[in-house]
Amino acid sequence: MSAVERYSWHESQWQRLSGARAAGRLPHAVLLSGPQGIGKSDFARRLSHALVCPTPDDKGDACGHCAACRLSAAGSHPDQQWVSPEEPGKMIKIDAIRELSAKSVLSAQQGGFRVIVIDPADAMNRASANGLLKTLEEPSSRTVLVLVSSQIHRLPATIRSRCQVVAFPMPDMQQARAWLGQKIADRDLDAVLAISAGAPLRALEAREQEWVQADQRLIDELAILKHRKGNPLHVVQEWRNRPLTLVFDSFKRCMVDLIKSANGLAGQAIYHPSALDDLQSLVEGIDLQQLYGFNDELLQLDRDSTNNLNPQMMLEYLASRWLQITRPGGR
Repeated sequence: MSAVERYSWHESQWQRLSGARAAGRLPHAVLLSGPQGIGKSDFARRLSHALVCPTPDDKGDACGHCAACRLSAAGSHPDQQWVSPEEPGKMIKIDAIRELSAKSVLSAQQGGFRVIVIDPADAMNRASANGLLKTLEEPSSRTVLVLVSSQIHRLPATIRSRCQVVAFPMPDMQQARAWLGQKIADRDLDAVLAISAGAPLRALEAREQEWVQADQRLIDELAILKHRKGNPLHVVQEWRNRPLTLVFDSFKRCMVDLIKSANGLAGQAIYHPSALDDLQSLVEGIDLQQLYGFNDELLQLDRDSTNNLNPQMMLEYLASRWLQITRPGGR
């Protein structure tokens, strides 16, 4: 069977669920909740493999040898279903939830459980979440729903209350460095762990997608706009040349650091410790309330970006608002 990576910081959560299965007390719905980048999706995949296997090993993992495990490894097990948005950053549509609900009433075919994973569950819109309620309220025998969320507050209380929440805290820095040190060179460790807020898998993603370089480029572009040293439309075009989700992520990290710098909190953990001087120079002269307002608008635009709004208009608006708050007097 193809290996699913197991993380040392998941051990207590795994023991909890594998023990519940062994005792015949496995909940019909679990909600894996915790920060991004700590491996919750891998945990869900590991759990899915284990639950469709009728003969798990002494640690509760899939045996890896039976017919069910072979089907699972090939991605063709009839009792496994994974529901995600059609495109990253988009919403899970009601049709996907209806299909899930229809399959949830079917009996498991291979002697294990029927497992349905929704990842990320917070990508469900209101209609999708409402559509899932009936399945959660009337669970089928030997069907387990696994919801994965990094933003549990976005899930309706009616969904959360019908799931057993399994919390995944951030691994400590020693665990994160030990795992990440096996993947990348030591010289990159500090920067990618800082920009990922200590989340090991996000740190690996940060290195692969060059977040440090992209965020520095954004800091430089914001300085260009602040000091009126370049054409705003050219800056917006540079942003348009990057994936929208990555642009918003860069903006959000930079705004957090700018707000900390403006509040004199830059000595605390920040995303860009190597750019501290640039951040302090960038925030100089900006009214703090204006900065907070800009950040609120940024977060709202990020949420609205899932609704197919025009990316060009959103980015032009951000540039225009930045020009406004960096104008002398911020007005």
